[in-house]
Amino acid sequence: MFQYRDKINSMMRKLKVVPFFTKKEVFLCTFCAFSFGFNASAMEDGIALKNDIEFEDLGGREEKYQQTVTGVVTDTQGVPIPGVSVTLKENKNNGAVTDFDGNYSIEIPADTATLVFSYLGFNPQEIAVNGQTEINVELEKKEENLEEVVVVGYGTQAKRDITGSISVVSEDEIASRNVTNVSNALQGAAAGVSVTRNSSAPGAGNTIRIRGITTLQGNSSPLILVDDVPVDDINDVNPAEVASISVLKDAASSAIYGSRAAAGVIIITTKKAKDGVFRVSYTNEYLINTPTQIRQNVGSVRYMQMFNEAIWNDNNNTENQYSTYDPEVIANYGSLSAQNPNNYPDTDWRELLLKDQSETRRHNLVLTGGTERLKTNASFGYEHQDALYDKREWKRYTGRINNELQITDKFGAILNMAFRQENEEQPLYDPTEIAVAAGSVYPALWADGRIANGKSGSNPYADLYYGGFNESSKTLVYGKFELYYEPLDGLRFSMNVAPNYEFTKSKRFVNSIPYWGASDPEMLAEPNYLAGHSLTNRSLQETRINNKSLTTQILLDFNRTFGNHHVNSVFGFEEYSNEVEGLLVRGNEFISNEYPFLSQAPVDKVFDNDSNISETAYRSYFGRVAYDYKSKYYVQGTVRRDASSRFASEYRWGTFPSLALGYVLSEENFMKDVKGIDFLKFRGSYGSLGNDRLGNYLYLSTLQFTNTLIANGADVESVRTAAQRYLEVADITWETTSSLNLGFDFASFQNRLSITTEYFDKETSDMLLSLNIPSLSGFDDPIVNVGNMNTKGWEVTVGWKDNIGDFTYSVSGNVYDSKSILGDIGNKRLFSGNTLSEEGIEFQSWYGYQSDGIYQTQEEVNNSAVTSDIVSPGDIKYKDISGADGVPDGEINELDKTVLGGSLPRYQYGGSINLGYKGFDFGVVVQGVAQQTLYLDPNKYATAFDNNWYAPPQLIDGNYWSVYNTAEQNALVEYPRIGNNNRA
Repeated sequence: MFQYRDKINSMMRKLKVVPFFTKKEVFLCTFCAFSFGFNASAMEDGIALKNDIEFEDLGGREEKYQQTVTGVVTDTQGVPIPGVSVTLKENKNNGAVTDFDGNYSIEIPADTATLVFSYLGFNPQEIAVNGQTEINVELEKKEENLEEVVVVGYGTQAKRDITGSISVVSEDEIASRNVTNVSNALQGAAAGVSVTRNSSAPGAGNTIRIRGITTLQGNSSPLILVDDVPVDDINDVNPAEVASISVLKDAASSAIYGSRAAAGVIIITTKKAKDGVFRVSYTNEYLINTPTQIRQNVGSVRYMQMFNEAIWNDNNNTENQYSTYDPEVIANYGSLSAQNPNNYPDTDWRELLLKDQSETRRHNLVLTGGTERLKTNASFGYEHQDALYDKREWKRYTGRINNELQITDKFGAILNMAFRQENEEQPLYDPTEIAVAAGSVYPALWADGRIANGKSGSNPYADLYYGGFNESSKTLVYGKFELYYEPLDGLRFSMNVAPNYEFTKSKRFVNSIPYWGASDPEMLAEPNYLAGHSLTNRSLQETRINNKSLTTQILLDFNRTFGNHHVNSVFGFEEYSNEVEGLLVRGNEFISNEYPFLSQAPVDKVFDNDSNISETAYRSYFGRVAYDYKSKYYVQGTVRRDASSRFASEYRWGTFPSLALGYVLSEENFMKDVKGIDFLKFRGSYGSLGNDRLGNYLYLSTLQFTNTLIANGADVESVRTAAQRYLEVADITWETTSSLNLGFDFASFQNRLSITTEYFDKETSDMLLSLNIPSLSGFDDPIVNVGNMNTKGWEVTVGWKDNIGDFTYSVSGNVYDSKSILGDIGNKRLFSGNTLSEEGIEFQSWYGYQSDGIYQTQEEVNNSAVTSDIVSPGDIKYKDISGADGVPDGEINELDKTVLGGSLPRYQYGGSINLGYKGFDFGVVVQGVAQQTLYLDPNKYATAFDNNWYAPPQLIDGNYWSVYNTAEQNALVEYPRIGNNNRA
């Protein structure tokens, strides 16, 4: 709660903070105060902030408050609007804000004053006071759907003027999602954008793809820009700082970024001060995260029964095969475990390792204000997340100050600075998977609480709590400093420089973990050590990475209307340089777990030290001209010429043009009287984009230095050696993606209904692939430009927005699909795990044997082609598809493997529902995948047990082929017989 008193006559300002803040939050408030020129002092009941600065008197004299004006601000339906800014036109430092019921009260200096009422989403209104003491105001909503301004490459355009494919996520949409990372805000929010969570770890980022895959071995992640400055990670920005996100999906919108835009572009625009009124906004959020579904395993008794069955299956069903677990023990396991848990453990690993929920605490403080000459938006944030298990937490501190300085009527400056600090602490291993999959027959602790041997000397509980730690931190400081000059209306010349510095470090320490047997409670004998935690495993690894970049831009913008003709253009020059330097050092056989510093390691055990440095640079010229006639006929041309340091000088430059056309049919006279069509626009574009994010120095012969062990008589010495790994490919150059986009935009029912559809066709050529060369050459396969791939797809977005009296609501939904088919890739077959990429099929298609059911009888096995002589009833039956002559040959071998389907998601969808009533709002967000072919890991299903920790899931119990089933039951099961042998 803030109490604010303003006494202009004494030129003093004080601000008291009611004392419910923690010390950390008090410090944050104090820091913010200094940023705005306040003096801060601690008080018993909070913080006192004081500012003795005399504010500029725009009228040239001290204001004399002579009267008070009050009133109510409502919309056209009579609903009060809270938060409306009420300012004095003659002096914007004097202002007020409407309360929850739309009431305001403001002191004014003279009856000739004019009040300005403004609020986001409504048309501002000016009213002369003329002696009135009560002024009630009705604000009209803006017709935002078509006149909304959208951020595009190096500029803005009205939404109705866009001829390319651009999706926008607004500030309100981002705020309603309560996300930690900006990438999370894109999930389901924009058609054609796929966001996949990399892990459940606190603060974890996402993999983002725009309209599918664009390269085989290069980078398919979109180019990320913050206020038109490239950054490495979209999550370097606090979501609370974001005003909008623009996703550029086709060549017409992305070509302005040329060589780095083949995979699409995401432009993040940060918040700026909207007027000169000082405002303070503070939010405190507490979130609880719970898993929606957790794997359920069989219990100890069923585990042992299934284990015995698996061993019997693995030994070819011989009758003299003895059970691993005694049937009598299985029958009495419950009572035996209660009497002697050391010998008969029944461990609930999930209860032991995982919590029921994780928590997030988030604080954001925003201060905006200034004068007509200087406007400032400052935001500060703190976030803390823990995990579903102990020993892991993630903290983030952020700060951003955006300043807009109007030096003269034509000359101004923008000074933005931002800071981000991330700290993460975690154990050596994530126990989530083992916690939900481990068999309960293995002990974590002995009955007296000491560490047990787990399974074969491996113990996830001990790993989590005593195994060591993995700490990392990331510090990021960046800014943008711009000077601009506007000599004529619509003409703007600007120069800016944007430095970026990032420092990351990590520290990983492995403890030794001794344990004693259950029969040695006094721990008198020599200890054993858990797997991976012996005395020789006690080690430390530290890394340091410095990443610094500098972007310089010179821009000329021209935006004017001449009668029925409108021109919006931008021309520019840009240079970008980046240097990354890394350092790594390791030490082994530390003396103690208690001192994890390199100075503790023996001198001869500090080894594998490594350092590296890489540099990248770009130089670019670009331009875009957009023209429209009567807001009906549109044409836009874009070109960018790029040079990249990743290629030799003869192949360094690339040119990337695009052309877009648009036609607004609804602006024709013969369409004016057509009911049900408020807006109808057809648009199309074609252009080329480049990709050079393929690795550095591929065109050079480089040496790799390593430590090599060489025999020297009876001794073995480590010698520093250097070798050339790759043959140079001097003519390596850009991958190029040519893109066609067709779409239409439709609005009806007074713009309450909106529909957008898109069709796209992308062709990537000169993809980089490894060229097979004889191994006797001594070189690894070189990288060359040989491949091509085609990606086609479509998008549909539908929205409805309306209000019924005080009740407002909006519904939106989108669906998108694409498929990437490989063309000529030099007759290569590229395997990645169980997927294959080759000419004529989808990128990374599943590849393997095709199932033909499950063998039910030995006779069926005898009369079929099999993979080996151990195949028995209950195993998977595979189709004999081909042989050496291309026809079935009665054998199951590599020639029978085939493409089983695509691995990438299909028919991705998203949507939202937002409801509002008198200042209260409610929202629902959904996103998902309608179709995807997945691979079930056999180690977690049919071949669990002794070879790993996994217990069979309840999913397969009673649904696998078994000798204990009847023939009728076996005919209906979905899974083959269980065991540890691979019988594929």
